[in-house]
Amino acid sequence: MKKLFLFILLVAFLVKPVYNLCYLVYYEINVDYITEVFCVNKDKVEMACNGKCHLAKQLQATENTTKEGKAVLSLLDVFLVVFYQATDNFNLPNASEFINEDIPNSYKILYKYNFQSFQFKPPRFVA
Repeated sequence: MKKLFLFILLVAFLVKPVYNLCYLVYYEINVDYITEVFCVNKDKVEMACNGKCHLAKQLQATENTTKEGKAVLSLLDVFLVVFYQATDNFNLPNASEFINEDIPNSYKILYKYNFQSFQFKPPRFVA
């Protein structure tokens, strides 16, 4: 069941890119025909459009249908929140409680930096 669902989801996400890819392949195969029949800029040879204007219109048409929401549902609609669990806020104990606890002597000898013994204060410069 999971594999079927994943396959359907994969196909749903790959439809639009494959559709646009088919337009590009069709354009590459039939460049001469599209240039002669559909090109708007036949008069302007210096633009070297070669039917790209028609290709842009076709790809823009597919974008407009998806933006209107008629062809494809937006991702927000597809992935609605199905499950929500409120988290409880918890408070951490104050760090000073841990620092002020008495440290055993055997540990103090091995540990070189002790919060309680010394606090470094940088020298003051008199201007």
